[in-house]
Formats: sequence, structure tokens, C-alpha cells
Amino acid sequence: MKLGRVSAVAAIAAATLIGSAASPAMAATWTRTADYQRWTGLNALERGQGVATDGTYFYYAGPGGMVKATVANDSEVASSVAPIPWELSGTYGSDHIGDVEYYGGYVIAPIEDGDSGYQHPLLALYNASDLSYTGRYVQLPLAQMPGGVPWVAVDAAAGLVYTSPWDQDAAQGTNKLVAYSLNDLLNLPAGSTLPVVRTVTLSQPLSRIQGAAMWQGKLYASVDDSAKSVHSIDINSGQVAYKFHQDVESGDEVQGIAAWDFGPSGGQLHIVNVGSGWKSIFLYLQHYTQTG
Repeated sequence: MKLGRVSAVAAIAAATLIGSAASPAMAATWTRTADYQRWTGLNALERGQGVATDGTYFYYAGPGGMVKATVANDSEVASSVAPIPWELSGTYGSDHIGDVEYYGGYVIAPIEDGDSGYQHPLLALYNASDLSYTGRYVQLPLAQMPGGVPWVAVDAAAGLVYTSPWDQDAAQGTNKLVAYSLNDLLNLPAGSTLPVVRTVTLSQPLSRIQGAAMWQGKLYASVDDSAKSVHSIDINSGQVAYKFHQDVESGDEVQGIAAWDFGPSGGQLHIVNVGSGWKSIFLYLQHYTQTG
């Protein structure tokens, strides 16, 4: 992801609050639930980019590290202040983690080298138990991922892993999903280039996807466009469909997304966003439930 995506988070400083929304916003068939999480200070810096879940814990990544916390009460059980190892930062200039994913006891982190011009997109594996780096990572083909790797999503049913370019343009052929083998990601030797299984052309470009997650057979993408929207993507046809507008202010920066069914009150889609204006000191995790 671009470093500008974390500028608002980097200004954050001290205290954690949990609140309730006064009036959830309805859009299409999705509604924001009443409960949300709000953080500032280090708690926000550790969470400000990405989120994933295994149903019991949320796994967060941000410019200030990585955190594992309980879904039930946001109790922190593991953290890493400097999750990008020297092996990656020293070799590739890696300096930024995007929207993470959980699968099979691992947190999968998309890692970029923004200060070096986004020349080395990587996926790295961390142990979900304690967020320690496993020593295993793969390189993504630069030709497929110009401008970094802002997010990663796992389609366990298909045995695939998805990414997409940050800036998308049909004329340049960057309006696409890039699919890789999940088995390759988990088993190739460290430093290998991850082979592309296939690409899927999107029916419309979706620039600025901050995160994506599989839900009911489709990929749901959190897009930091002017509408702060969520779109679904058919992983076979590439058909893009607008789903809803996130209940945020126009200047907010929406970030990563996780998918898990916590029921009508807990929601199914869980999205991180950074506030704007005086609220830029806050980071939020909002939950959206499907109502139709």
C-alpha cells in the first residue's frame, strides 16, 4: 500500500474506547451494527491497516506492529512491535504490511517496499499463536503487481490466494484479480516466486482496494474511493457489484476487511477505518450485517 494510506493513523496518540452507534446506516442489504470498537494511541497504530479473524480472535496489522485480540472483549493476547524481519527489510526494503488474512494457523501478511518504489511485493507467513515470523515468504511477480500488494485473501474452498493491483486501468490490463495456489504459498521454499495460476479480468476497474475477504463464495472488497464503498467480485467471471456505502465520513480512510458470521448483532463483514478531521486520532472497527 502507499505510505499515504497510513498518514492519518500515524498521527494517533493514547486510550482505548468501545462505543455504540446512535443510528446504524442502511445501504442496500447491509446495515452497520450498533457496536463498534474505537482505539487511539499505540492500540490504533498496531491495528491501523488490516484485520483478519478465525472466529475467536481478530488479527490486526498496522504501522505500529501486529496484534492478536479476542473477538469477545478485545483482550490482547499477543503482539509484535516490529513484525517485518531484517531478512525482508534489509534485503528488499520492506516497510509496510497491508490487509492480512488468516488461514490454517497462519497470519498471511502482504508486505511492500514503498520507500524503494514498490519493486518487491511479498507475502509472508506468521504463526497465529504468537505472531512470530515463520521464516517463510514468497515473492509476487512484479509484472502482475505494480504499485505494491495492498491486501491478500484466501479462498480455502478453491485452494487459491488472491491479490490485485492498487491502481487499476482497463487500458493497461491492471483491472484484475491475480490468483495463486494456496498449497504453493504454504510449501514453496522461502524466497521463491509464487507462480500465477490465473488472472480474472474485472468488469470494471476497482482502484484503491484496501482489503478483501471471501464471503459466501464471493470476494468482498473494501474500497477507499469517494463513496467509501464495498463491492463484491465474482471470482470466476470477474463481475463487480456495488453492495453498500460504509457508514463513515467522507474524509475517513477505509482500510482492511474480514469476513465471519457472528450473527445479526455481531455482523458478517468487519472493516477498519481511520477517522478524519479531529477524529483522525481514532481508529474504528465497524461491523456490518446482511439484512436481506
